[in-house]
Amino acid sequence: MTIILSPEQEQVLREAISSGLAESTNEALDQALQLLRGRLATPSDEESVTVIARRLASFGQRHGLSLDGKSIKELLHESRP
Repeated sequence: MTIILSPEQEQVLREAISSGLAESTNEALDQALQLLRGRLATPSDEESVTVIARRLASFGQRHGLSLDGKSIKELLHESRP
């Protein structure tokens, strides 16, 4: 597939790379496509909370973050009125 980018699109890709958001054009495009995939899959509100909670837990485990011994579920309940 051949894709022709506008000058503005090319500039955005260059800025993403120079700022460190992506290491290459391919990586920047992969990130953009991942966002589009997420927008295409529109789960219900309840599913969204579950998906977000799982992503947050996975992110925390990968990066060694602590929730001070609380579960995501406990934090979600604390945030609701």
